[in-house]
Amino acid sequence: MGSATNRNPARRLDDASSLAGLQEFRPRLTIVVVILTLMVAVVGWRIARDTGARRVDVLAREAIGLFDAGPSTTAAAAPPDAAEAQGRFRDLSGVPIGFPRDDVDFVPVEVRGETFAKRPGASLRFRYAGKGYLLVASARDRLLGASPVAAFPEGSFVSGERNGRSFVLWEREGASCIVVSDADVTQVFDLVRRLFT
Repeated sequence: MGSATNRNPARRLDDASSLAGLQEFRPRLTIVVVILTLMVAVVGWRIARDTGARRVDVLAREAIGLFDAGPSTTAAAAPPDAAEAQGRFRDLSGVPIGFPRDDVDFVPVEVRGETFAKRPGASLRFRYAGKGYLLVASARDRLLGASPVAAFPEGSFVSGERNGRSFVLWEREGASCIVVSDADVTQVFDLVRRLFT
């Protein structure tokens, strides 16, 4: 007894099936399912592409490049004091970060304007307890009016290491801030928590 495929909807039998286990091949339904699957895949790919992890990677790469570039050749012979460095940093970046003024281990070396994350910002090259650090800050994009778009929740920190450099990234008060050093990542994280938050 061979299996017969009954294509007449009025005479459709319950046991009629195809080799794939489907009742019948329906080209319109198949096309719609394929198109919907592709749409979901494209939307998922775009969401994954624009996630915070990618943004963190780009910010870390840029900041490490600035750290490796070293101080400019026009750096002042006498380093600025913390109050002067803080004022210049705020003027260049628009980011209100307070620098420690009574800590003798904190020595600002240079403040200069930078383009960071395709936005104007500022960098502070400083030494703390003999080790070199770079703080870079830039105002974040505001895509939805007055509400800021963060790569990760406010108050959170992202730390990591790349090419022998440690970095700690955080976002606050409408700005992205990152500290880079060749010190251990736990030391950099501790320094950020004590001095800048």
